[in-house]
Amino acid sequence: MKKLIFLTGEDMLDVDLPIVKEINSSNNKDFHIIWVVVLRGYGWFKRDEMIGFCQQNQIECIILEQIGKLKNPLTILFTFKLLKFLKSLKADIIYDSYLGVPYMHFLRPLYLKKNLFVIAIHDVVQHYKMKDKMIRTFYYTFLMKTYFNFHIFSENQLRIFKEKFKGKNSFYTPLYLKNFGNNAAKKLTINKDITYFLFFGIIRPNKGLDLLIEAANILGKKYKNFHIIIAGKCDDWESYSSTIKYPDQFTLNIGNIEKQEVPALFANTHFLMLPYRDVTQSGVLLTAYNYNVPVIASKLEWFEEYVDDNVNGYLFENEHIDTLVKKMEMAINLDQSAYDKLVSNLKTFIAQRINIKEIAREYVKFFKSVNNNE
Repeated sequence: MKKLIFLTGEDMLDVDLPIVKEINSSNNKDFHIIWVVVLRGYGWFKRDEMIGFCQQNQIECIILEQIGKLKNPLTILFTFKLLKFLKSLKADIIYDSYLGVPYMHFLRPLYLKKNLFVIAIHDVVQHYKMKDKMIRTFYYTFLMKTYFNFHIFSENQLRIFKEKFKGKNSFYTPLYLKNFGNNAAKKLTINKDITYFLFFGIIRPNKGLDLLIEAANILGKKYKNFHIIIAGKCDDWESYSSTIKYPDQFTLNIGNIEKQEVPALFANTHFLMLPYRDVTQSGVLLTAYNYNVPVIASKLEWFEEYVDDNVNGYLFENEHIDTLVKKMEMAINLDQSAYDKLVSNLKTFIAQRINIKEIAREYVKFFKSVNNNE
């Protein structure tokens, strides 16, 4: 039995958590799994919570806490500690979604062989105006050139990866649904009184909130029966708030959103809005799908993998305000039966395409193929 380490940073816990649980509980006889979790002070996952989850699911788990973030020199000390600890575990395979930006894999040769690693890459190409984009681009390019085994999370990113980095051993699985708890609030129904749109998550330039606000300004001239909820952290909120012409049609929750707040947000909305300028994957979409909420999204390649236009959601031309307005107008004018059909089609799509057992099997199949002899 090979020793398989899942190395997960706090920002990727919602991705790895259902996978580790499924592989560990599937009577797997090929791997002895140890889950090494690095908490980084984001606050969404607490030490006691993770310990309880792992005990409940009989997962062998070691939790470390990182002091300092990204460019803080203190992270170098933590990196040495982490690498020394990983070496002591004598793993056969290390599945790494933590990645340790920006130091870990430059220091890795001092402790571990590179072919032990399966590198989880979400963004082969970094996002539009991403914070620390130059650092991340340099580091991720180094990873993709240096290592051999990779996990990619979307078909379009896998295609780009294979074009840029030929001869690598790679596999693709979709992200699984992101569940933040049961839906405590009653799901709204579409009616002629009001239609709710939700924009959720960290607000960055690539996510196109400015496009949604502009569309709302246009729709506000004609309709009063819609409302937009914006919930998420933003470093430059004034640049957005100053452009809102009809503030009574907005509910603003600008700041960190706690996990326990998420179910009610999705329970009380009809459509998630994803007017992104670029996308590799979207955890927010997978959260909406967990709560059976259709989306209105830019017509980008990854969204096209998940949204069948006018069947289980709506797509509009990227950065094209007129088509965004048109799709939102269609949503506002939906009757109950048409909305129910969208939701029914979405449930069918989820059942057919996003299956945790099938996703976990792809992980295991790939791990079995890894040759860690240099």
